Amino acid sequence: MKKSAVFVIFFTLVMIAGKTPAQWILQGGEVDAKIHRGIELTYNIDYALADQTFDSVIAMNPMHPSGYFYKAMVNFWRAITNTDNTGYDEAYRKQLDLCIERADKLLDTSEFDLAGLFYKGAALGMRARIFAIRPNWQDAICLLLGDAKEGVKYLNKLEDKLPGNGDIVFGRGLYNYYVEAVKEDNPSLASVIGFFANGNKRVGLEMLEYAAKNATYSRTEAMYELMKINYIYEKNFNHAYDFAKILASKYPNNSTFLHYLGFCQVSLNMMQQYDSTYRVMLARSQQRKEGYTIKQAREAMFFIGQAFLLNHNGNIDSALYYLYNANLLSYKLTPNEVTYYIAKSELMMGEAYDAAGDRKHALYFYDRVLKMKDEAGAHRDAQNYITTPFRR
Repeated sequence: MKKSAVFVIFFTLVMIAGKTPAQWILQGGEVDAKIHRGIELTYNIDYALADQTFDSVIAMNPMHPSGYFYKAMVNFWRAITNTDNTGYDEAYRKQLDLCIERADKLLDTSEFDLAGLFYKGAALGMRARIFAIRPNWQDAICLLLGDAKEGVKYLNKLEDKLPGNGDIVFGRGLYNYYVEAVKEDNPSLASVIGFFANGNKRVGLEMLEYAAKNATYSRTEAMYELMKINYIYEKNFNHAYDFAKILASKYPNNSTFLHYLGFCQVSLNMMQQYDSTYRVMLARSQQRKEGYTIKQAREAMFFIGQAFLLNHNGNIDSALYYLYNANLLSYKLTPNEVTYYIAKSELMMGEAYDAAGDRKHALYFYDRVLKMKDEAGAHRDAQNYITTPFRR
């Protein structure tokens, strides 16, 4: 997950997109209302209706960059919730190019046109961001570095014109945090990143917290980033959970928010809660709802099975059923690569057989785990359970 952070620092500008005060960015009136409605629909994964909404924004003012940018935003969220679907990538790029073209025309008229500055910077930031969730994400680095240098210029101009604006504080906070986080995670990139900017993680977090409480339009984005940062980097699962609860409640159909809600509950050992969360995710996956794919089904199966296993009164046959299916889906997703889900599901199947008193099958799975690539300490646990049977 951390590799995506490389791109976030280059795309800070996009994260304030769709969330800035209407009086200085958006067209106002009916168009403004449509943009806000479309953004909400996007977060709640009603992509078709969001598309229609932004199409109507474009129709009302084809020369303004906003509609094209938010159309691209819809396609970006399509990619987030289904990383294997590349069918919208070309449309995504074209929409951002159109956004930049319209923003340039505004800036040709006035170099300090706020809508032009905002959408030019946002589109530059977002243009290659989709590659962060693609297997060939490294291929975008050169483009990202160039866009980052250009994008920061527009962010600075906006900040100069609107000091203290909560929505811009969000963007600066995100930039401050990820510049340093990526340096720590990728020492080989530190000198390249340092050429563009230096940040401060503590200041970045303070800015994001401020935005989450005070920003008018970037409040949701600030909470989303604080949820991810606290979960992935700060390991502050309680604080991440605070935001996950808010976001999953406000946007109940969003599979990404539900994913973090479940992960936080797992990390906090909230067995009853994560069992309930993942049953919702599994049901939506089985119904093939928008944003729910085989990956969400696999994740849900895995943690429902874990809950059955770790619950002293949990049914072992049910644990094995869910863990087996999680394992099966994992092999479908990565047939040539041992992942966390493969190694841990087979380890837990061994544990389940031990709990059922079937030592023969338990040892079979522990031996399988030892023969595959080690993931998340699975080898250590398997060796321990070969010596001393698992007991719950």
